[in-house]
Order: sequence, then C-alpha cells, then structure tokens
Amino acid sequence: MMIVTDRLAIRRLLPTDFQQYAELTAFPEVADGAGFNFISNPQMIKSALVRQLKNKGTYGVFEDQQLIGAVLLFERIGASGRPDPEDLEVSYFLRPDRWQMGYMTEALKTIVAGVKARHQVRSLYAEVLVTNARSVALLERLDFELVTKLRDPILGSDKLIYERKLRA
Repeated sequence: MMIVTDRLAIRRLLPTDFQQYAELTAFPEVADGAGFNFISNPQMIKSALVRQLKNKGTYGVFEDQQLIGAVLLFERIGASGRPDPEDLEVSYFLRPDRWQMGYMTEALKTIVAGVKARHQVRSLYAEVLVTNARSVALLERLDFELVTKLRDPILGSDKLIYERKLRA
C-alpha cells in the first residue's frame, strides 16, 4: 500500500529497492547518523541493509519515484528483555540535499498518524544525539516528549530518548 502526501509517496521498502537504499545510506551524513560508519566490512553493511529491507516496518520516502529517505519502525525491547509489539522505536534518515525542506516532517507525521489509527501501538520512541538539533526540533514539533538523556557507550556521545504516546 502506498500513502501519497502533498509532495511524497511513502511505501514499504522491498528487497527490490536495495540499490536505491544502498545509495541513500552511502551518504556520509546518513551513514554517520544511522551508525553505518561503524561497519567497515562492505558485506556486513550489505547484510544489514538486506535485513532492514525485509523488515515490514521499513518505509521508503519517495519524491518523483526517487528514494530520498526512510523511516524504520522496530519493536522496542521491553522490560522483560523481549520485543514489545505495543511500543515501537522509530528511526529515520533523509538525503542531505533534502534537509530543512519539511520532507521528514511530512513523512513522519503521516506514518505516526497511520500507526495511531491502528490502535495497536501504545508509544513510539526515538533516540537522537544531543548534537542533532534539527532532529530534536523535528521530534518536538511532532509532539514527542523527552524521557531521558543517557550516554551511548558505543558512540561515546550523549543521546536523548523521546516518546510519543499514542494511547493510554
């Protein structure tokens, strides 16, 4: 199923989208933000991308049939140590030449509304580096609330955890 907004088409990404997805994640700014810069083995990167494309929560953000961004929804690990289908974690990235044009706001607003309409998810969570002011502003515009700040031991940087409650 494809969702069409004023400027974008949003649909689930498929393994056939691999080439465009690989090109999107190869932008240094995207690779840094998505953590791909920590993977030095090209085969491991390819494997990670293929796994993401197989996930039913991986959505492509298209402008005129070109993949310009992605939104990934994954079950959050709950207090039991197991994935919790009522709490999802959202990650997103966009081609750098499309930053500050409102594309990700448009895409995330649409996806959040779709998830909320299904009444199956309690909350969406997002992690963002403290230094990523644009992403912090995006989450706050979309009514995500700051839950906590923590130090990421792998990155050695401070991160903020945001939550958007969808139901009680």
